[in-house]
Amino acid sequence: MSTVLPEDRGLLQAESIELDESPEALYELSMAEKWGDGVPLIPPTDDRIAAMLKGTPRLPSDIVATNVPPKHGVATVELIAINAVMAGCLPHHLPLVIAAIEGVVESSYNGYGLAATTGSPATYVIFNGPTRDDLEIDYKAGCLGGAGGRGSMTVGRAVQFCLRNLGGMRAGHTSRTVFGQPGRFGVCFAEWEERSEWPSLAMRRGFTREQEVVTVHGGMGTMALCDMNTAIDRDLCYLLGKSIASPMGNLYVPLKMRGEAVILINPMWAARFAKTFPKMESLQECLYENAWYPIDFWPEISRESLYESERVDSKGRVHAVTGPDRIQPLVCGGLGNLHCTILPSWGESEMQSKLVVRP
Repeated sequence: MSTVLPEDRGLLQAESIELDESPEALYELSMAEKWGDGVPLIPPTDDRIAAMLKGTPRLPSDIVATNVPPKHGVATVELIAINAVMAGCLPHHLPLVIAAIEGVVESSYNGYGLAATTGSPATYVIFNGPTRDDLEIDYKAGCLGGAGGRGSMTVGRAVQFCLRNLGGMRAGHTSRTVFGQPGRFGVCFAEWEERSEWPSLAMRRGFTREQEVVTVHGGMGTMALCDMNTAIDRDLCYLLGKSIASPMGNLYVPLKMRGEAVILINPMWAARFAKTFPKMESLQECLYENAWYPIDFWPEISRESLYESERVDSKGRVHAVTGPDRIQPLVCGGLGNLHCTILPSWGESEMQSKLVVRP
């Protein structure tokens, strides 16, 4: 193994090494140096990096961020591209990874807290836009895992690589997470916009249907729900609201209440709900109205903490979130009409949406 100096490599500035061309050599090095994620990766050769950079109009030296959490690392376009290559991205995926990193470093996202906490949050990448199929980002059956879309599998992984290799996130060291979660390998999915009667997540956040938009969400994991008995829509909404308000979830940790919950609604339920809740705001309101438990539900010592943090309203209710807009329904998934999934946030984090910029 030998070093190749930057000046020998044109616009590329990252330090390069020469290595045995066998895939096992790179894999073993990635594990020894702790910049791998435990899974084989694509060698980031100069040619592959140069090809990846064609996916963005920005120069390799352009700085995307100087505060990649948790160690406030610097992310240039070139360094993001290197991690995108290793993750298996294609050039047209690179702008999504860049947009996700731009979202992660926003102060309201609280990327440092998400990376350093003893909890288990991961950055979930949610995509909206007309290029979902071209990018192979899953939004139908198995969209959270198992569908195997290249964009879904590689964009989420590339973001996690950037947090690891540019931000310095290491479980047990800079990240004190007790359990972690499978989402720390990488999660990226899209909304099935054509099966929704409501404005998409991106449209609700000020973008148009024609734009490509990446939203990052600090999710604590997936809470899978199932119902096959409830025929009345408002009763089903009641059950979903109570499920969002899981009493031991991070949304009830007595902090500043910036928590949010993403609720994934299958297309069959979406069509059903649209008749009862023709406006998204009415569905959000119904979910919020039911996303609480009475203060007497908790043991006495927990009640004291909730009162001290001003989490209890005048009626003795403890809401999981501060308002209807903190619950964001998305339509996606397969056509089975029994299932729903909640992605509760870590608590002290707000979703961030960024426009994808292409050449």
